[in-house]
Amino acid sequence: MLLTGCARQQKQTEYRAVTVPCLPIPAELTAPITKPTIPDNFTYGDSVTLNAELFGLLNQANIDRQAIRKIEAQSQ
Repeated sequence: MLLTGCARQQKQTEYRAVTVPCLPIPAELTAPITKPTIPDNFTYGDSVTLNAELFGLLNQANIDRQAIRKIEAQSQ
């Protein structure tokens, strides 16, 4: 038994690999973080201020890492 139809023949789809240039990671995301200086006469009040500053630096480091992960995900 033969099956025939009156539909048009469809074009073959051609797939090609395209190379995408690697996005450079900005230098400010990989720059070293400077640690705060600890004064010689360190008091408990200075400790609270230092802890707040360290948490701010930690937060900025996490923001930088998230930006790097986003850039790497876009390049893949």
